[in-house]
Amino acid sequence: MPAAPSTGRFVAAVTLVAGLGLAACDAGEDTPAKPGDGARTTPAAAVLNAPAATWELRADTVLPGGRFAPLAPVGDDEVPQPGGVVVGDVLVAAITDQGKDDAAGAAPALLVGVSGAGKVLWKGADYAGCWTPDHTALYCSRGNALVRVDAETGGSGAGAEVRVAPGTAPVLDDGVLYVVVTPPGADENAYPPPFAVAALDATTLKSVWPGGPAGTSELAGFGAGSPALDLSGDDVSVAAWKETPSGQPDATEFDLDRATGKVLGSTPLGKSSFLERPWTVHRGFGNDKLEVLLGDEVLLQLEGQPWDTQDQRLTTTEGRVGVGATLYDVTTGRPVWERPDLGDDLAGWRWTADRAQVAVTAYDAKAQKMLTTYLDADTGKTLWSGPGTDVAPTETPDAFVQVASDYATSWVVQALDRTSGEVAWEKDVSALGKEGYDDGISPGGPYVSPSAVWVLGTSTLVGFTGFAD
Repeated sequence: MPAAPSTGRFVAAVTLVAGLGLAACDAGEDTPAKPGDGARTTPAAAVLNAPAATWELRADTVLPGGRFAPLAPVGDDEVPQPGGVVVGDVLVAAITDQGKDDAAGAAPALLVGVSGAGKVLWKGADYAGCWTPDHTALYCSRGNALVRVDAETGGSGAGAEVRVAPGTAPVLDDGVLYVVVTPPGADENAYPPPFAVAALDATTLKSVWPGGPAGTSELAGFGAGSPALDLSGDDVSVAAWKETPSGQPDATEFDLDRATGKVLGSTPLGKSSFLERPWTVHRGFGNDKLEVLLGDEVLLQLEGQPWDTQDQRLTTTEGRVGVGATLYDVTTGRPVWERPDLGDDLAGWRWTADRAQVAVTAYDAKAQKMLTTYLDADTGKTLWSGPGTDVAPTETPDAFVQVASDYATSWVVQALDRTSGEVAWEKDVSALGKEGYDDGISPGGPYVSPSAVWVLGTSTLVGFTGFAD
């Protein structure tokens, strides 16, 4: 996290790198099971009324010398920001003893389940990463296995002997858990990192495909895209890439049979390309050019920064894409609406998770602070303006919950009415932010469950509960 608010251009660049599969890590964020359907809002009760109680939990009271850590492995070029996932009414987080390293150089994580009231419900050792595709089931890596963990008790079974590939997250669809895995015996130093795809029964974790993980030979020499899996079609679509001398990944889409895992075929997409069914998006790396194609037909050619999305899909399912200050219809190539009056070239544009609104964050020189303006996605008309943050808030049915910060001295949890933009309540958590900011690490979250809101610092977890209806 930079020492000053990052720009929309910086955020867009990060999104591009993740989308190309160069470097990304999903630590269990709220990601839709079917890319393009639009991310659903986090399951939560109404949080617009101020919380009745606030509590704190320090990591070192759970594990001496402990600090909160990422819940899934991070890349070498990523800041190890503390992170968690909400499963039902439990926040699952990881704690490591920063003073102890194992033989591989990293301290093993102690997994903890924390209730909405701040009670540690259970502790579990030797977990290397955890994910929840639906906020109901929790899956974690333990050794060379993937296990299903009871979020209320921490109990787990034997699981499946598969290793989740770094930078990927399991996807749940129709009772089947699809997992990008590192094949047994694969060269861990190979680049791109080798991968295959497994399909497991979501409850028992037994393989659905008779031959186990699929595509081992066909995917040799490729790396997994991010997101790697698309379950929106009849088959299992897998995004893969190869490195090229120009440094622009050469993308290919593989189709696997849902019933057997058999590789049915592949479609070369070209450099810096994404298949966003039914369109293909070409996006230059290191420049602002963007093309949208249907088959071989170029529907739209643009220059500028595409809007950030939480599902990493630049186009909507009905065929709209935002670039700069304009929303375009890719089927006609024409603007749907334009708002050049909002911010400068460095303004950050992003879709809300449900794609119903568009948020524009820019620095207001007169007010000397960041402001976010929310627009109606269909018309482009201003709905409201409020406190600015370039990090997408946690969305609930009635609120946006965010941490507003100057990234130096001030961090404030805010609940904004998503209809009016009114700040319903706010709580100062600056002490939490300062815990890790010498290392450039801002708090994780906010996380929201049916009974609580959590913010996770490097040393302290703060919870807010008791929201009246």
